[in-house]
Amino acid sequence: MKTLMKSITLILVLISFRSFAQNSDPKFLQATKTGLELIATAKGAEDYLKAENHFERIATIATKEWLPSYYAAYCNLYAGYMTADKELKDQYWDKALLEIDKADALSANNSEIYALKGALQFMKMSVDPRTRMYLMGESAASLEKAAVLNPENPRIDLIKGQDIFYTPEAFGGGKAKAKSILESAVAKFTIFKPSNTINPNWGAEAAKALLAQCK
Repeated sequence: MKTLMKSITLILVLISFRSFAQNSDPKFLQATKTGLELIATAKGAEDYLKAENHFERIATIATKEWLPSYYAAYCNLYAGYMTADKELKDQYWDKALLEIDKADALSANNSEIYALKGALQFMKMSVDPRTRMYLMGESAASLEKAAVLNPENPRIDLIKGQDIFYTPEAFGGGKAKAKSILESAVAKFTIFKPSNTINPNWGAEAAKALLAQCK
């Protein structure tokens, strides 16, 4: 009897894991929403790493879904933003680039993936501009591809504007040059609607906050 019960339990677990891997499955949706709530309440690098770990676990089960790896990369991007240690920044952003490549392998020609990849490549460059200037070109190419795939994606202009905002005027950046790009981002955010409740929908408040500093 015990053997039979163990067999039934194992079958139920396998069924559960298989169904979890389906995009429309409530367990996948709930797990992703839980991860998005972790992101929404994150206050520092440690919180983003906790959310990243959550999405990593989803990715090991939902192996055909691109969103878990996408959001894991997003979390590592922000963990890097929120640490001053350059070695840790490199560590987080190197891992994020691997994660965004995993997402790309599962969802080719996805504007959201190329936009985030462009942001990561720019930040990798910023750790050591003297030896990594080539990443500036790679970032621009990723953002250009994202724009070709979906010119109305507001995160592309947010990332471009943010990059210029934080680049010194002496190197072609500054608030004045970032302003029109951030205005475009804010305008696009007002009409952007994600295709479902778990697809990327971040950045509107960041675009408004940066634009406010340009006035």
